[in-house]
Amino acid sequence: MAYVIIITMTNTAVSQDLLEACHQDGCPVCRLEHAADLRYIDRLFYERVNEYELRVHLRASLGFCHNHSRMANEEIHAKALGVAIIYDDLLRVVLEQTGKSRPSLSIDKKCPVCENQSQVTARIFLDLTKHINSEELQAALRSSRGLCFSHLRHALGVMRDTNARNLLLQIQREIITALRAELAEYIRKNDYRFIGEEIGPERDAWIRALKMGGG
Repeated sequence: MAYVIIITMTNTAVSQDLLEACHQDGCPVCRLEHAADLRYIDRLFYERVNEYELRVHLRASLGFCHNHSRMANEEIHAKALGVAIIYDDLLRVVLEQTGKSRPSLSIDKKCPVCENQSQVTARIFLDLTKHINSEELQAALRSSRGLCFSHLRHALGVMRDTNARNLLLQIQREIITALRAELAEYIRKNDYRFIGEEIGPERDAWIRALKMGGG
């Protein structure tokens, strides 16, 4: 049985998780993806280590990608026994593939966490498309740090509803324009002629810009 961990949908018009993500730091889509990844990995090591279909998938993907291996180690502190069982099996597969007369090391599937994330992301953009006309969601998006470049690009590619896409783009452009104004003020106050002026909310504008770019 395949398990997909997605954002929690409530009985309200808009996903509560999406609204809450807009009021936190960084790209709200990145935040939802990250939370879903953590839940998926935690459940995997808690109850799915010996699941046949998962083990077949992991053999085909040669385990987890670098990012999700790091996440399992640093953020989930994955159960050592579960890691040992999974990777003993993967090391056996690698020995078999590289011990042939014509050694190879093929990857036939994506990391299972990455596959789950793709479905999570699709659900997020479906939610955005469906509810972008909601005043509550628009207000939440305007109060957010905005989508990162990667997810803005993704949105422009997958949101087929022209009105929804244009409205999201309008909000994003407002956020970017405001951020540019703060960057300009930060740059100006670092000019020797204005070095005595106190730096205000624009002090971390460069960090927010870096995060929006994917940093």
